[in-house]
Amino acid sequence: MRICLIGKFPPIQGGVSMRTYWAAHALAARGHDVHVVTNAKEARAPFRMLMRPADWDRCGRAYGTGAVTVHWSDPVDSSQAYIPMASPFVSKLAGIAARVHAEHPFDVVLSHYLEPYGVAGHLAAEIARVPHVVRTAGSDAGHLWQHPQLEPLYDHVLRSAHTVIAGGTVAERARQRGVDPDRIADGGGFAVPDDLFCPDGPRLDLAAVRADAQADPDFRDLLWGELAADRAYFGVYGKLGDSKGSFALLRALHRLKQAGLDIGLVALAHGQPKIEASFRSQARRLGLVDRILQIPFLPHWRVPEFLRGCLAVCSLEQDFPIVFHTPIMPREILLAGACLVGSTEVIRKLRAYGRLAHGYGCVAIEDVDDIDLLSARLADIARDPAPVAEVGARGREFARALQQSIQFPQSLERILDTAARRQAPPRPRQGIDPVGADGNRFKFTTLVARALQEKRARGRAPASMDLAQARDVLTAVEEAAANGRSDLRGSPTAVRLEIAIADAEREADTASAVETPDPLFRLRAGRWAMLKSDLPELVPIRDPGFRILTFDEDVSQYREAGSLADFPATPVPGPSHILAFGSCDSREQDPLLVDAETVRILELSDGRRTALQIARQMHREHRTARPKDYLDRIESLFVAGLLGLQGAPAAPQSIKQWTQVAAAGTGAARATKRSTVRAKPPRRKHP
Repeated sequence: MRICLIGKFPPIQGGVSMRTYWAAHALAARGHDVHVVTNAKEARAPFRMLMRPADWDRCGRAYGTGAVTVHWSDPVDSSQAYIPMASPFVSKLAGIAARVHAEHPFDVVLSHYLEPYGVAGHLAAEIARVPHVVRTAGSDAGHLWQHPQLEPLYDHVLRSAHTVIAGGTVAERARQRGVDPDRIADGGGFAVPDDLFCPDGPRLDLAAVRADAQADPDFRDLLWGELAADRAYFGVYGKLGDSKGSFALLRALHRLKQAGLDIGLVALAHGQPKIEASFRSQARRLGLVDRILQIPFLPHWRVPEFLRGCLAVCSLEQDFPIVFHTPIMPREILLAGACLVGSTEVIRKLRAYGRLAHGYGCVAIEDVDDIDLLSARLADIARDPAPVAEVGARGREFARALQQSIQFPQSLERILDTAARRQAPPRPRQGIDPVGADGNRFKFTTLVARALQEKRARGRAPASMDLAQARDVLTAVEEAAANGRSDLRGSPTAVRLEIAIADAEREADTASAVETPDPLFRLRAGRWAMLKSDLPELVPIRDPGFRILTFDEDVSQYREAGSLADFPATPVPGPSHILAFGSCDSREQDPLLVDAETVRILELSDGRRTALQIARQMHREHRTARPKDYLDRIESLFVAGLLGLQGAPAAPQSIKQWTQVAAAGTGAARATKRSTVRAKPPRRKHP
């Protein structure tokens, strides 16, 4: 395809510029001819990146049959003068795109961010008579689109586009404003390049950055502070502001100075003039000038250099006014192997965030404005940096797993391809969910009910089956099987399986007198973070929010069943075990098929034994692995959220005590007690 991409681009700072850059180059690497039309050279400080000649060279590149070619708008001058004066961004961007299209026609126009790029993309697509794919971001959809003087135009641009890439509340608002739902597509997410954002590589040469900034009159004022080159430092990057935790971080740094800790802060961060002046004024007032170095924004591909040089990196966004805003910075920090110090607001925007766990894969700050808490957490890191590398390595492993399911840029490529061919955008694949909402809770039971009713030639299976109806189906199918219905052999076991899981989950939901620990705060070791060598002496405590179901049959045969014919005629003898989870705001956990050794570890994790004691007992009982291997299993169960870990000296002596201790310390969500259920027999998919 020949793609016209109109949007932010380096040297413009920010997440949209970063996504546009990587999207253009990823598409070019897949053989597409991408022409970027941008006003990026017109950006001014402080939101313009400090670019070296090598950085300018990276903006465009040839990739075999594909390429990225950048077309820049000219900075505003007297030749563009009119009254009242402003740079005519929309007209220039649309005009550049029209000129390039006249020379070599485009197949599709993609714009990212409504102002001015979406409007210019709409005009360019109209001129070229090609489809327009418009993509929104955070502040344009959550802020600009709400303005009464902009809203009608943006509505028209979105309604006129061939495809609108949006999700969640933005997609819903687009539908309400008249956009055809069939033309709204999920962009499929964005994957940070983990070959660049990695622990190995150069660290930022602060002296060289100082020299480059001082040599350029446009950037001299963006360089501020007197941090000594040999002082260890925390890092922060992005935009400054109250909702970014910038001023809380200064107050915490002041506390560290008062405590005698020799630690600094490098801020790859800037804000509007008023915010910038306030940040520097407060730093002076707190006596932090010699502990801070504020540097100009750098190109995205140099951010890993910055991250590698920091002792830990802060991402403290809290009470951000655009609720659906999801910053990419936490993922970048984690992938680079840096120690993330993040607000819980930021961390909880990461899918499966409970697997990070405070003190294991990150440092979580419940309230950024609690300076006692924030300064204490930073002081712990400064005093005891030994766990930093391990925390960073676990964070990287988490982030890489998080990105495995993201099809970037393939999803975007499919959207552009269907638009170029003037076809409807591809719909997300809707696989059959064996359990959950919309009547799919009893997948197998519904299949059996339909078979029974087809035979009777009357009635029909309910669209949404509940537990009482499932029990009625069980009675009927047991009777039919006993009367010789050969096509229903194996069906009673399948129905009992779903009923048992539903019963266990309902019990976990309703028996909620005890609160469950926050999944972020399941680790309570003696130090701020756990080292691998600390694990043997920690006490595992199983999470109270699941039930262990033990079946007399091998229920694994039912995992992939899609029809009655897939059910085994004669169930294979068990035992087999399933973990059934209660619902929780932070977790949507499918039933989990586990082996007997996992069940035994969970049974032993009652708060009375250390991990090493459990590992040794497992070795004595099973002899299938070394104690070290069982320690690894315990750690894996902790990462999966099935266990908490507590320091041995203060270990509670029961699950109830553990839950009370954890809930009291974190203000956690509700939970349930755990029990072991022996049942006759997955409703959701199993790993």
